[in-house]
Amino acid sequence: MAHTSARQDVQNFHMENTSRISDRIKSLRKRLNMKQADFVAGLNISRSYLSKLETGEEQPGRDLLIRMSHEFNVSLDWLTSGSGDAVPARAINEQEALLLMAFRSLPPDEAETHLKLMLQRADKDRLDQ
Repeated sequence: MAHTSARQDVQNFHMENTSRISDRIKSLRKRLNMKQADFVAGLNISRSYLSKLETGEEQPGRDLLIRMSHEFNVSLDWLTSGSGDAVPARAINEQEALLLMAFRSLPPDEAETHLKLMLQRADKDRLDQ
């Protein structure tokens, strides 16, 4: 991932939830202050193809969207549909990563129960201080 500083920079911006994927791709590139040539470097696509993506002349495939999501640290949901936050939440240590992985593997009803228990415990601990 050649754009480490660019990946960090996107976290400082609120990304627009535009309705067109072409607009979100262009907005992402502009928020990163990248020229088209720099933006495509880690994506294995041509500058002319990016130009077509940004104008809506072409639609990106699944693999390209996943590469963009990883390369520039943006949410795949935001990139594909414009929903949610552009910058996904990330675990800050191994324990949080394991907790997040376990939580995501639970059936929805169990996940809701565990979330409520954890929030109740966190509120209790905060009130006890």
